[in-house]
Amino acid sequence: MNFKILQQLELMLHTSPQLLRSEHKLKYAIKSTFDVDVNNVKYNSIGDLVDRIDDAVLSRYFSEIWQPTTKKFKYSGLKLIDEINNLNPRNVIDLGCGYNEFKGKIQNLIGLDPYNTNADIHCKILEYNTTEKFDVVVALGSINFGSTDKIFSEIEKSVNLTSPGGKLFFRVNPGNQHIPPESKWISFYNWDTNFIINCADYFGLDILDIKIDRSDRIYFAWSKPKNK
Repeated sequence: MNFKILQQLELMLHTSPQLLRSEHKLKYAIKSTFDVDVNNVKYNSIGDLVDRIDDAVLSRYFSEIWQPTTKKFKYSGLKLIDEINNLNPRNVIDLGCGYNEFKGKIQNLIGLDPYNTNADIHCKILEYNTTEKFDVVVALGSINFGSTDKIFSEIEKSVNLTSPGGKLFFRVNPGNQHIPPESKWISFYNWDTNFIINCADYFGLDILDIKIDRSDRIYFAWSKPKNK
């Protein structure tokens, strides 16, 4: 759950409780506060509405505002193209591929993204259903939004998508806010090395690398044992 949005929504409802009984007014209040349209404001719990607002904020930001900066990253940028191709993978999936920059550069790659039309598959990580296992899983900045339970579930999904003996490559944000004002309501997860190590330990993965990338991101790579 996005606690920034939850706190602001609670403040709105505390200040103007009449919004609870007017869907029309609530829609406009959400629009004026978060600058996104949410058509369905009915909810069983406030968390349902928070998640819809959060998704609308992410959708607008990553489809209209955000631009990739792949070339700026020393370890998790263009260097990954050769590193992954040298593995001669049968298949590769880029989770949260954005503009799908690695398409045609990394062999046998498909890109998944819920917001960018350049993706090969349009859905969220947790909604992607397949029996296929991938030799390489890439997630560069995409597992970064929401509370720990969501982040952990997306990591688990990534591990489950990986073939035995496969590799996983990540770039994550240690909680730094993006510069554009449209990112104001996005909650960036506070990744750290301890969390990375403990997750690898839980899933029985080997840590191949952990590095600070461009001073404000963390790059790390895992390997899934062949017997997993």
